[in-house]
Formats: sequence, structure tokens, C-alpha cells
Amino acid sequence: MAKSKSTNAPSGDVQELERTESQAAADAPSMDVTALLGDTIVERVDRPAQMPPDDITVEAEEQAGITAWHNGKKITATWCNASNRNAYAAVQGIGWRRLCNANDSAFLSLTMLAAHAEQTNATVNVEIGSDNKIHQIYVW
Repeated sequence: MAKSKSTNAPSGDVQELERTESQAAADAPSMDVTALLGDTIVERVDRPAQMPPDDITVEAEEQAGITAWHNGKKITATWCNASNRNAYAAVQGIGWRRLCNANDSAFLSLTMLAAHAEQTNATVNVEIGSDNKIHQIYVW
């Protein structure tokens, strides 16, 4: 009667497999990402690059630097990226405005209200401060 070999005991096959994998990794061709991109320059974008359709940017308001309420508007789009406290909302007839980023809780609340207003196509009243950021949103 032959004795069966235990499968729990370590064998030399594992070490040989590890050597084979490390050798394969060393023999693999390296990839130069810059050679693939050529002269392409990747820029970091901290604000939306395009305007949503049918929105008109009111440049006079941007230069005036006053705090004003804009009533009966719609949020037509929202935008954000992976940066800390960096989100924008496109207000109908006004254009892209950054959401106030004074503190985490206010920023999160404004972001949630803007996203909700966009998703439900709700009418909003927004306060845009002298810094051209949205400080308050009322969603109806």
C-alpha cells in the first residue's frame, strides 16, 4: 500500500514559481508613457471648461463685484473634480458659478442642494456674493 503525500507540507515548487514570476517581470518590456503621449501637455482644470447649452455669461455682473439674489432660476448643470471643495453650478441665464467653499458642512450642503435642483429641474433662488460664488440656495 502506497502512502499518500500530504498537501499541507511546503514544497520547492512554490519557490520555483516565485522565481519564474519575478524573472518574467524583469524580462517584460518597460513602457515609457511620455513616448506614447509625445508633445501632449496635460493641464489640470480647476473649473469647467465649457458652457452648458443656452446659458449666457453675464460678464458685467462678474466685474461689478456686488452681492445679489437671482430668483426664479434653474440649475442646468453641476461640475466638480477630485480637488478639495471644488464644485460649480451652472445657473440659468448667469453661467457657471463656484459654490462657496468656506467650510466643509456649508460646501456639502450647497453641493447637495445644487445637485438636487438640477436633477429635479426645480426653481431656485441663489445668492451670488461679491466673490462670484454661490453662498445661498433656496430650492422650490
